Parts: sequence; C-alpha cells; structure tokens
Amino acid sequence: MSDRDPTAASDEAYVTYRFDAPPEVVFAAWTDPEQVARWWAPEGFEIPPESVEIEPRVGGRFHLDMVEISGPGRSSYRAEIVELVEPELIALKGKPIAGTEIEETITRAELVADGGGTRMTVTSGPFTPEARKNAQTGWGEIVVKLERVLAAGPA
Repeated sequence: MSDRDPTAASDEAYVTYRFDAPPEVVFAAWTDPEQVARWWAPEGFEIPPESVEIEPRVGGRFHLDMVEISGPGRSSYRAEIVELVEPELIALKGKPIAGTEIEETITRAELVADGGGTRMTVTSGPFTPEARKNAQTGWGEIVVKLERVLAAGPA
C-alpha cells in the first residue's frame, strides 16, 4: 500500500497504491465524470453523478459534491486542474471547503507504470492536524473504492 508512514509529521495526506490496470485506465478514472462519481467520496458519502464537472485540461475545473448517505451533510469540492500530463499526472488546486478547517489545498496524483499495472501516489494538503488525519483516512478508503471501479470497468 504505502511507501511512507502516514502518521509521520506532515501537513499532507499521502497514499501509495498499486492497481492491476495500466496508467491510461487509471488516468481515465480521474478524468471521466461517471467514474469519478463512483469512487471519489470516502465511506459514508456518495457523489451525485450530475454534480461532477471535469474539464481535463490545465485551467479546467474539477467540481463535485459529496453527500452524506445517512444524514444531511453535503460539501462541495471545487478545484482547478493546475497540472495535467496524460497518463502520468493530475494536480488539483482545491478551494477552501465551507464549514470545515480545509483551506486551499493541492492534490497531486502521480501514475507510474508498474509491470502490467500502475503505482499511484497521491499527496494532498496542506491540512491542519485534525483535517490531515481525516484526509488520510479518507484517501485510504477512496483508493479501495477506486480499485473496485477499475476492476468493474467503465459504467
């Protein structure tokens, strides 16, 4: 799973995960709104597919809403794509999330061919210590959901 200790002192969440899919397929899962709606949210949340807007280009938007499954919670993630190298890298500059401690963040997903699969490394932050802990847990859950989506193929 991870090459780095996620409990180490840092203001970033970090996860490394290996998928049995080539980088082109993993990259598509990051840029296809239908696929993003199936995996982006942590456990207990879902993403209404109609809320996902992705313009896969530098300067393009990466927008979605996360809705709490068993409650009234809803938060919007609004980001700009600041780096994009198909199929190796996507970097998002996220705006502060209202009602949370989360300020502007940078999320980078680096995709490297690994045998017949892909090693994905995601860093996201900066966060306050509490928000970092939640983000670290969330990314740990999200990569498992992404693995399921990749195994099932596009909808």
